[in-house]
Amino acid sequence: MERGPEMIIGLLGILKAGAGYVPIDPAYPLERIAYTLADSAPVAVLVQANTRHLVGDLPQIDLNGLRGESLVNPRVTVSPAHLAYVIYTSGSTGKPKGAGNSHGALTNR
Repeated sequence: MERGPEMIIGLLGILKAGAGYVPIDPAYPLERIAYTLADSAPVAVLVQANTRHLVGDLPQIDLNGLRGESLVNPRVTVSPAHLAYVIYTSGSTGKPKGAGNSHGALTNR
């Protein structure tokens, strides 16, 4: 996702659903994007029309195309220990490594 309102909407939706996300900047080199997607093995990737080509054959959810979605809150129990997101290191010592952060860690923000 590019930074903007759609990204915030997507992040809130992911967290409310009790899932975790991996932020990937579309400006990253294609090799880094491919590595991060392969290493994190996402169930789906949030995309926009101009970032769809970056994720290959992975299942995609196009946030520009969502219309008429449910306004009902998901009935999901999320504990502070559940994974909220995985951030990848710069890879300065070799391959980037993912570091997980929990929902509990987000309460400070």
